[in-house]
Amino acid sequence: MRYTHNMSGTVNPVDAAGRADAAGGPGSEAGGRADLSSALGLDTAARVMGKLFALAPRLVEVQDLGAREYGMSYARGRVVAALTVSGPVLMRALSEAVGVTARTITGLIDALEKDGWVERRAHPTDRRATIIALTPAAEVAFAKLNQSYGHLSRDLVSGIPEADLHAALRVIEHISARLDDAISRGVAAIEADPPRLPQDHRPP
Repeated sequence: MRYTHNMSGTVNPVDAAGRADAAGGPGSEAGGRADLSSALGLDTAARVMGKLFALAPRLVEVQDLGAREYGMSYARGRVVAALTVSGPVLMRALSEAVGVTARTITGLIDALEKDGWVERRAHPTDRRATIIALTPAAEVAFAKLNQSYGHLSRDLVSGIPEADLHAALRVIEHISARLDDAISRGVAAIEADPPRLPQDHRPP
């Protein structure tokens, strides 16, 4: 199966293999992971994606932990990180830096302001413009969060040569750049020739 987009909540073979690899069981790889990828005859590309599918929910759990403990979802974190880099900035420029619509950035700023992360300031010369800035408390909190993130990152990749890390980064960036287009093409292909699922063969 060349295309592995998971539609309508169904489980695809690559996702299943990736999750099984992480679950352990008979015929396992080093570290106790079941090697269903090889048993299914998946090629290297499919095995890479299977690993990413299996890893994604675990990374979401880490994000959820940050959201519960600090109110810092991924979207909010991008806003705070952008403000850390830019300093006080116009709302419009912040929207462009984060890559979201004006409506979305307004909602994020409203929530962050309510929780004490950011503050709105009047523009010195333009009454129609609003400047967004981190609060002093937010600067301290985000610096600590960023430090913890750095510790976690280094712990996870400990022992991997720097050259391999750069190679992994290039691979992830390549996948990310192609993802939207690949999904569009894959969905179109499935819609043109939908698979016959087990439930399709059940008697009425």
